[in-house]
Amino acid sequence: MILKTILPGFLLAFLLGMCVLSSCKKEVLDTNPSSKLTFSEDTVYFDTVFVTFGSTTKRFKVYNPNESRIKVSRIRLAGGNTSPFRLNIDGQSADEVTDIEIDGKDSIFVFAEVTIDPNNDQNPFVVMDSVLFETNGNEQHVKLLAYGRNADFFRPNVFPTNGFPAYSVVACDTTWTNNRPKVIIGYLAVDSACSLTIEAGTQVYLYNNSGIWVYKQGKLIVNGTLQDSVVFQGVRKEAAYRNTPGQWDRIWINQGSTGNVINYAVIKNGNIGIQAEDVRQFGEGLPRRLTLSNTRIRNMKAYGLYGVNYTIDAWNNVISNCGSYALALINGGSYRFRHTTIANYWGESVRTETAVFLSNYQATETVTFVNPMDFRFSNGIVYGNLQNDNELEVDSQPNAAFDWLFENTVLKIDNPDINTGDALHFSNMVFNENPAFRNTQEQDYRLTENSPARDKGSASVVNENPPVPTDLLGNNRLGDAAPDCGAMEYTP
Repeated sequence: MILKTILPGFLLAFLLGMCVLSSCKKEVLDTNPSSKLTFSEDTVYFDTVFVTFGSTTKRFKVYNPNESRIKVSRIRLAGGNTSPFRLNIDGQSADEVTDIEIDGKDSIFVFAEVTIDPNNDQNPFVVMDSVLFETNGNEQHVKLLAYGRNADFFRPNVFPTNGFPAYSVVACDTTWTNNRPKVIIGYLAVDSACSLTIEAGTQVYLYNNSGIWVYKQGKLIVNGTLQDSVVFQGVRKEAAYRNTPGQWDRIWINQGSTGNVINYAVIKNGNIGIQAEDVRQFGEGLPRRLTLSNTRIRNMKAYGLYGVNYTIDAWNNVISNCGSYALALINGGSYRFRHTTIANYWGESVRTETAVFLSNYQATETVTFVNPMDFRFSNGIVYGNLQNDNELEVDSQPNAAFDWLFENTVLKIDNPDINTGDALHFSNMVFNENPAFRNTQEQDYRLTENSPARDKGSASVVNENPPVPTDLLGNNRLGDAAPDCGAMEYTP
């Protein structure tokens, strides 16, 4: 009788113990804030180039890489009911779910669908949203990105691990026409010994942190015209983004080609307009040249034009409203600027850097590079709203030549380290007289009737090779007493 009594109790205890042991892993939740989710991708691209109204579906995995079970307290579509995207989360068709549990070392699927009419001109070129995940007090997200209008799209398929950006490579010796807008996601690279030619009227839209990368010995040719500029800008078309800086990254041109030409372009609302750079790890002794003409660079979060030991020949350009230097040239190089207007009236934050910075060296953490600098700025304007009334800074090392000259130029300067009476650096100048632009708030840098920049230029500068007898707007420079300073001749 004792055995009969004990045995059922023992079996019951044994079975209960086994149940506890088998379910203990399931019952223990990992609530450590350091325990996070991982995802099969950080951005889901809906990469069908839509030609008709329709929808497409993509999926991604949500992983719990931890040993214990984890509870995702909330998964939701950031755009909610207003989003063109829809979700299916672990089998539930909903744009928001709560308390989804994922076992340790397990995963769930999230399906995302988007419906877009690509022929609707009111759509942005890139439609964006995010799926948000709240876990143990952390918020993580996966971006959703679809194409909202008919265009030619380029997105990265190469992901370097050496610090260079993710990129795709445009076909060698490609020519873009204005038949459709071009939308760049990530960096678009022009490969070594190849070229990208962009014809007049082409609209180039660049997504967040995207850019154009002209790799060593590559070549960029922009053939805008007075009537049809080539425009580089962010993907957002809403009026609120019309002048918003920092929407994309930069045009980055490396050494190795003498054929980079940008003529009649508008480059706006990025981080850096043009970065023309001798990248040492790409090889020394390679030629490097950019011809920049009839171009407007504006609303850059950092620099307008950034040159590193480069050769730049420039005329009829306006560089305006940059958060740092509008023109920064370092580590030497050869630069010739004629009839350039630099007008830095940045208003997005407090600006501390001058409009122009020149240097014949570049310092890194371990070494300082020094190269000869040859800089000439003629028949131009350098002005802005820096509070200390100085818009020019120069810095040099003694181990290489540092030759720089401003001539026939309106310049705002109050720098105790620069002697404005030094004929080696200044000739026929107009110092600290407001150039009286028409409307700096609207970035209209044409001259008014009483501007001190009128007739202060030199005709010999206009007639240098190549001659520039007309201004950025096509007006004659040689029809009165003398050419005006800056990119645009005064007209009544």
